[in-house]
Amino acid sequence: MSVQPFYHREQQLADLDRLSRASPSFVIVYGRRRVGKTWLLHRWAEQTGWPYFYWMAPRGATADNLRSEIVRELWRWESPDREIETAPRYDNWSDVFRAARRVAGDRQMIVALDEFPWAVESEPSLPSRLQAAWESLFRDSRVCLILSGSHITVMESLLKSDAPLFGRLTGKLHVPPFRFVEITPFVKRYSLEKRLAVYAILGGIPDYLRRWDDRADLMTNIREIFLSDLSPFRNEADVLISDVLRRDSPDYQAVLSAVARGSRELADIAGSAAIDKDRTAAVLGMLIDLRLIERRIRASVPIDQHDRARYARYYLADPFLRFYYRMVEPNRTYLAQQNYEPILRGFTEQTRAFVAAAFEDLCREWTLLMGRAGELPFMPDYVGSDWRAQELQIDVMAVNWREAQVFAGEAKWGEERIDPQVYTKLQERVQQALVYMCAEQKRQQREEKPWTVHLALFARRGFTPAVVSAAKADGARLLTFEQLVADLERLSLPVIR
Repeated sequence: MSVQPFYHREQQLADLDRLSRASPSFVIVYGRRRVGKTWLLHRWAEQTGWPYFYWMAPRGATADNLRSEIVRELWRWESPDREIETAPRYDNWSDVFRAARRVAGDRQMIVALDEFPWAVESEPSLPSRLQAAWESLFRDSRVCLILSGSHITVMESLLKSDAPLFGRLTGKLHVPPFRFVEITPFVKRYSLEKRLAVYAILGGIPDYLRRWDDRADLMTNIREIFLSDLSPFRNEADVLISDVLRRDSPDYQAVLSAVARGSRELADIAGSAAIDKDRTAAVLGMLIDLRLIERRIRASVPIDQHDRARYARYYLADPFLRFYYRMVEPNRTYLAQQNYEPILRGFTEQTRAFVAAAFEDLCREWTLLMGRAGELPFMPDYVGSDWRAQELQIDVMAVNWREAQVFAGEAKWGEERIDPQVYTKLQERVQQALVYMCAEQKRQQREEKPWTVHLALFARRGFTPAVVSAAKADGARLLTFEQLVADLERLSLPVIR
């Protein structure tokens, strides 16, 4: 039996080591479905060498079935030779937790309760019951208790000041998707550009990446992962949404679809989804909390005004959903008839634009990491993009209001080298943004310092000699895709090989 390789989780493994130093310890681990939480816990438990009890809550179980399930698993774990039918039955959670405490004894032990939100769905009083058990039974134990789950809102609600478990937890650990530079082990045979296409489609979700065959081309993989009746991910978007919403969600589906089709502002999204604005705003708020939607604010808006900023734009935060709602969901009729060619043809036509959006994201990530590393001329307050109208877009913009410094860049994923016209337009757009920013300085009665501007161009294919000459004269940065990736790798965490 082959063992799946384990990549890129050194930081999370070290975090779990640190969070479990207290004895006892009580930790929450959460993250998107299929991001590798369970695999991480198993790997960490194996490294510790401690006894490890793992239980995944079944979804939709009654409270009685929930208690029965965990007791049976604990019974079997304590003595694998026992007949499962001989496991005791308990009518209350106090007895269940007493049994767990007896099994733990005085030894150092890990107890992981996975998909905890599903258990809470069946038994809403479970956090309160667990709090009482922690106070009365586990305070003098050497147990590391871990609650894990994919429903991010429910997991984060356990940390709120009015939650039963508030103040009992040792800490929390969010497990993020892999970054672009971390997906290489899954697609080693692909060029950098093809890897970016994969990342634009799947994001950094390990479970999806393991299914991608880098011996085949993009279209073959898309057919196998998204379109084939045999694929476990054919209805993945529906599963992801029901997983975190726990309700029939036509409004949520409509809003996600509208954003994926390119509606960016509240009024446009409401019109496209055929839902009134107030309801659309509420749905967007929930989807932001669930990290399915990202709310972007103009970089030229002072950071202390972001919460009340007008004209926010909304984007799908999850690449897999971005691809699904853009390319698969609108073509359900073709799917029902197993007519895949129009879908594949549509993606072929839109590939460059689709990957270009991922390239812009990488350029913003580069700017953020370079700022954190002290390798920009200043430390940014905020890194994002800026816009006034469709023709006044700035792909990358970082601002420090106190120092009155701006870093602005244009990202181009075309086949041609960047020419002077692109550079000139970037300069013009930045000057237009500065008009607004100077007015904002005055309105807020800030010291009206002259703004210092730093420019950059990010290119797939490089730059014409005229651009190289102009950039050198102005002190602007020029980065090719390969140089960008080299910097991202340099600024990344080390990798488990």
